[in-house]
Amino acid sequence: MSEVPAPWGEPLPCFDAPAGSPYSWLRGMAPAIRHHMLARGAALVRGIPIDGPDGLAQAREALGIKAHIPTETFSQRSDFGNGIVSPISWPADRILCPFQESSFSTAFPSVVLTACIAPPDGDGEAHLSDTRRIADLLPAPLVARVRTGGWRMTRVFHDGFGISWREAFSVAEHAELDELLTTLGIESRRLVTGALHTVRHRPGVIRHPATGEECWFNQLAFLNAGALEPDERAIMVAAFGQDLPTNTFFGDGSPLPEGDLAAIQDAYDAVRIAFAWRRGDLLVADNIIMAHGRSPFAGSPEFLVALGGNPLDDTPPDFQPSHLSVSRNAPET
Repeated sequence: MSEVPAPWGEPLPCFDAPAGSPYSWLRGMAPAIRHHMLARGAALVRGIPIDGPDGLAQAREALGIKAHIPTETFSQRSDFGNGIVSPISWPADRILCPFQESSFSTAFPSVVLTACIAPPDGDGEAHLSDTRRIADLLPAPLVARVRTGGWRMTRVFHDGFGISWREAFSVAEHAELDELLTTLGIESRRLVTGALHTVRHRPGVIRHPATGEECWFNQLAFLNAGALEPDERAIMVAAFGQDLPTNTFFGDGSPLPEGDLAAIQDAYDAVRIAFAWRRGDLLVADNIIMAHGRSPFAGSPEFLVALGGNPLDDTPPDFQPSHLSVSRNAPET
């Protein structure tokens, strides 16, 4: 095992799969990979010859990870079935800020596997941020407010813009939609335009079920209207007024001030680990501990994502939570 250096703190563990029988090797290494994933948030496996959805499903099975089928889709992405999807759609020339898959939902994957089929040209990198460290870098009043009150997300489905509610929730009829929204704890109403307006209230900080560590688990900054480019935000406001396609708020419905938004974004940057993708890379990330994003990239890279349920059955008996903390004076990357 080698390591991907971190600017400070714990590096990312990196395993090299043998050329012969890589999937059998992966099966045998599953307990060790999970151990390091829980301790560090993610592990990188290099040299797995994944060339399509079936190969990634085989790798997930070798690791003992169950398939997770999402109940709600955020953006356009190809669905290959069995919990295998493409990455979320995002402009190639922009940074994708680190986020946790479906952290706006009551049903989210425990593990996310990302396979690099074809790497980006140039310097395209993966970005990982350890969410156990985020709260230590934020103002105490902000952390207390999110810890006690959670956060809210509004999502409005306007005809002709973005994906429809039928695509997002994989239902065809209004009755099916109403039943699903009730199950997911999502409030809804119809606007005078006919658009579906939804609101959900979620916890902003949760305990990891295996390690007991507190993790920053929300998309308060990522999906906030203030994170949009100013010109794009102005266009959105002109088109939709206050009923933007997505926006976030504190748990009591109060808006997120610019200073708090910047503080959260800076915290993700401060704990960021980056590595350059290679063909055959398989990133195994705990979806609660580790937020993931990317730098801008060139070329036509190809990735596949496997959403996973609970990996294996038990926490390794010798596992010791890292209880990571960080000084407010930690250097930024």
